[in-house]
Amino acid sequence: MILYLESKNSMIMNNLILNASEKTPYFKLKSDGNFLFGGISMPEDAASFYFNIIDWLSDYYRNPKKETFVVVSFRYLNSSSSSMVLKIFNAFKRLQETDKTKIKCTWYYEEDDLDILDYVDQVKQHADNIEFEILPTDEIKAPVN
Repeated sequence: MILYLESKNSMIMNNLILNASEKTPYFKLKSDGNFLFGGISMPEDAASFYFNIIDWLSDYYRNPKKETFVVVSFRYLNSSSSSMVLKIFNAFKRLQETDKTKIKCTWYYEEDDLDILDYVDQVKQHADNIEFEILPTDEIKAPVN
């Protein structure tokens, strides 16, 4: 659920925090422009799972920070999830085009996972106006809550 707190003259955007489950990734989307997400993504209904995330990003789009930092580290994405993550990066691409923010993405992948690396390359080509750093790691772990 996305909540807003009212202040005197404007709405304050809350963070969106979703903890990982066996089938869903974690998302830590902070209104200060620091986004962290990854893990395993194979929800029963990817569109429903990702709806609130994309909706939150639409709200962030209205008033982003000058810099947006995205850190991604997926261990597994099923095909419907990979489509939804591509939609997220499409939103990032459109946001970058507004010149309201500079988006930088660091994407970690397990060094022996060539499928994820291929997918990251596809995302990078699609969101070609975003600065990417793609880094291998020994093991992808969910952050401590």
